[in-house]
Amino acid sequence: MATTTTDTQTVTSPTPKYSFEKGPMKILSTPFAQTGATDQYTFVASEMTLVHNCISRAFNTIYLQAPHILPADESSFISYCWAGYQGLEAHHDGEENILFPMLEEKTGEKGLMNANIAQHEAFHTGFHAWGEWLQAVKSGKEKWDGKTCVAMMDDFIAPLSTHLNDEIPTLLGLARFGDKIDLKSMTKAEADKVMAGMSKRTQLPAFLLNHDVEFERGVHRFPPIPGPVIWTLREVFGRWNKDWWKFASCGFDGRPRMRLYVGDV
Repeated sequence: MATTTTDTQTVTSPTPKYSFEKGPMKILSTPFAQTGATDQYTFVASEMTLVHNCISRAFNTIYLQAPHILPADESSFISYCWAGYQGLEAHHDGEENILFPMLEEKTGEKGLMNANIAQHEAFHTGFHAWGEWLQAVKSGKEKWDGKTCVAMMDDFIAPLSTHLNDEIPTLLGLARFGDKIDLKSMTKAEADKVMAGMSKRTQLPAFLLNHDVEFERGVHRFPPIPGPVIWTLREVFGRWNKDWWKFASCGFDGRPRMRLYVGDV
């Protein structure tokens, strides 16, 4: 089990069990699992950890499998990559356009989340270059090449991983505002808007099928919506483009795949 110490929290990574947990991006333990605390700040930071872990699993599966994709599967894999790209873009747009402004307004602290925005900018150039390349491949202007995909991801994956790690202590640090802000309501409002804007068939499954329902002994209901809704999104809408999601870290039952496309355990 690896740990990273920050000013406000020790961020812990569980011992990797599957290939997609070994990197290049870290899977993080939730603050709830580390402390058992149930305050709103621990709750929100734990929910954000689960979101970030979905992103990390998605990008790890892309990174690990890209060099091994057969020609017959290229189109489906490119669509899976594009879904991951759009998912991360929607997540960070929601933070910058909805959540962060709300936090500044409610706390009265201008620039409260500037450090997080700066971290977004640190991986922006490489991330968007990768997205533009994926679009060119999808349109037929460029040819798919797994080595190119990995090389382009190398340009942004380290600062992205750092950001996903560092944002958790930042959220926990908001506890200094106590009852002045209702962080749970604010993050729910932002998440609802982001999810509402995402396609149930081509984008949301990139998150849902990269959430391990057995993670931390299965104590988390994620996303925090009714179980039947989660089942419908994953089992019904997820199967719409099932050839895309065979590259995800988890199956339609939410359990991790023992083997990825490349045959790794």
